[in-house]
Amino acid sequence: MSRSVPLEERRKALEDQFFAKQNQKLAAELRAKHEHDEQRGVLSAASGIRDEAVLDSLLEAGIGGGTVAALSLVPLVAVAWANGNVTKEERQAVLRAAHEAGVESGSDAHSLLDGWLDTRPASTLLETWLAYASALSDVLDDAQCDALRTQLVDRARAVAQAAGGFLGIGSISAREQSVLEQLEDAL
Repeated sequence: MSRSVPLEERRKALEDQFFAKQNQKLAAELRAKHEHDEQRGVLSAASGIRDEAVLDSLLEAGIGGGTVAALSLVPLVAVAWANGNVTKEERQAVLRAAHEAGVESGSDAHSLLDGWLDTRPASTLLETWLAYASALSDVLDDAQCDALRTQLVDRARAVAQAAGGFLGIGSISAREQSVLEQLEDAL
């Protein structure tokens, strides 16, 4: 009988250890899910994208809030500068679209955007964006790529239409249309 007590104690210790490991594993899984959900929320706020599958694919590709902020801002700036200058209406449209994409006034992204609207960025910015978007389209499936393209190009189109035209005719110039087509083709 003396052997059964230590065996019982050892069984209990083994079970306690097993369940402690299981609890640690479950706690780690919960923390990872919580962190992933937080990252998805940040990415959604920065991009304006609400589709969880697209957001998850972007996160899996290593794209965070800062990257997607740049991803969503560059097309707006490129369209605004397409005609060689940024009109007051285009500036307002860019800032409105950026705000809708989660870019807060006073943030680093907002300061960068202000700078880009005051001084035309180098053409390499759009070239780099186009190359990045093209590579990104290889990571996303067709539906995800379509959703991202629609959101980015629709915002850029709103900037292009902001300058107006006469009675709504010719509201998008040939240069703006060319930039919009480049954006669509990249994704």
